[in-house]
Amino acid sequence: MSARVRVQLEGALQALAALVVVWFGLAASNERPWNIPIGRHVRWLALAEFAVVAVAYAVVVRPRVRREAVAVLVAGFLALAFLSAAWSADGTLTLGRSATLAAVLVSGAALALAARERPEVVESVVLGLIAGVVVLALLGLFELWHDYDRAVVPATTQSPARYTGIGGNPNTMAMLIALVVPAVVWGVVTAPSRAKRILAIAVTALLYGSLVASGSRGALLGALVGTIVFALAAALPRQRRLVLVGASVAAFVVGVVALEIPNPAKTNPTLPFDIQPPPTPPLSPRDAQPKLPLESEVGFPRPGEPQFERTLFTSSGRLDAWRGALRQSLDRPLLGYGFGTEERVFVDRYYLHYSSVPENSYLGTLLQLGLAGLIALLALLAFVAAQARFAKAPLAAACAGAVACGLLLAFSQSYLTSAGSPATAPFWLFALLLVGATAAEAGRHLGEREGDEREVQTAERDAEPRLDVVRREDERVGEQEQHDGAGGAPARQRER
Repeated sequence: MSARVRVQLEGALQALAALVVVWFGLAASNERPWNIPIGRHVRWLALAEFAVVAVAYAVVVRPRVRREAVAVLVAGFLALAFLSAAWSADGTLTLGRSATLAAVLVSGAALALAARERPEVVESVVLGLIAGVVVLALLGLFELWHDYDRAVVPATTQSPARYTGIGGNPNTMAMLIALVVPAVVWGVVTAPSRAKRILAIAVTALLYGSLVASGSRGALLGALVGTIVFALAAALPRQRRLVLVGASVAAFVVGVVALEIPNPAKTNPTLPFDIQPPPTPPLSPRDAQPKLPLESEVGFPRPGEPQFERTLFTSSGRLDAWRGALRQSLDRPLLGYGFGTEERVFVDRYYLHYSSVPENSYLGTLLQLGLAGLIALLALLAFVAAQARFAKAPLAAACAGAVACGLLLAFSQSYLTSAGSPATAPFWLFALLLVGATAAEAGRHLGEREGDEREVQTAERDAEPRLDVVRREDERVGEQEQHDGAGGAPARQRER
């Protein structure tokens, strides 16, 4: 019965992992009514189900629980997040968002513990995450065919057209796709049959094509770094490693070239009023808002200045936003403004920055929880990243690649502590599954060494009687030689 329950729970975890990815993607999409109100509510139900099944699976597996560093670090960060409701700018919001992030981290920690006894669960959950991302990518292609204007952000005088699929903006689905690219490459490398390898290659082409079409530079770079980490960490033949690294760099170069092909528009498109309402009429002749909006105050072009044009190496306003967020965090440097209040307290006054957050997970954490929270987060991430050096099995190396990609994305996206982001739950699941997979791998090697030692001890024990006979014979011969040397009868004569 216990074995049957384990197998059923593993299947449920795989299905729920895919559902979590799909519903969080739909909730962040531009597909009505699947985003609002359906997706915004169903995603939390899917996450709660996944958390319950993950904890139940850990209880059924009954792993040997010790004082785990990862559990202590997770508990410390969550405790600080919940405690920040005491000084938060919005205590109710802090408690709610702390609870959703706790569901993600507790689920991952439970699976990490269970993976020590049942490493098979890592593959089940990873395949579920890949399946969910593939579903979202296919929905994006359907939307491109069905409603081109919803699937593509039109070109402006600053930026060329960018593919979004069903995402709310071009980076939403791109960062989610980048996270699973190392795992998809793992499927290509370890496919047991030609048909499965062809399927994995087709999935790679679908996801990478969507990634390049989005024009997301950070996601494209993250996919490259993640794939290279997978190739270097996995226990693969040297020639295959070189092929993987070379193919990854070649795909990245092709993607960068493709990013430079589209050109910005000569004039900005006219947006309908249902997307962007008409500007508010001036309150008085001295009202400066229509001429210099507060949300575009810093960096607003002066008359006669050339318009900004997005290129491969421009920051798209992020550098200005980062400097502003850093200055703002200095007002509450130790404990911040409260967990989950990033978009409530960050003030966007930057012409080129189109976001309510600074688009940097580390600065966002500094705003929310101050230096204490940032140190707690970095300690947890450093512990997870340190496990990559033990990831020799290809699947563990794929999780390490996803973690490397996610850490890089965190420099240009505010998502690590925002459970509502489509990429947050997959990142933490990859991170904590990496901890469990490497622990299982280390335990297996330890068991093999102990087995070898037991075999040697058994062989020595079995050989002990024979060694006693040999020693007694050596002693008899030695005594006889001493007797002969003392003038006794020769040994042959006595034996005769």
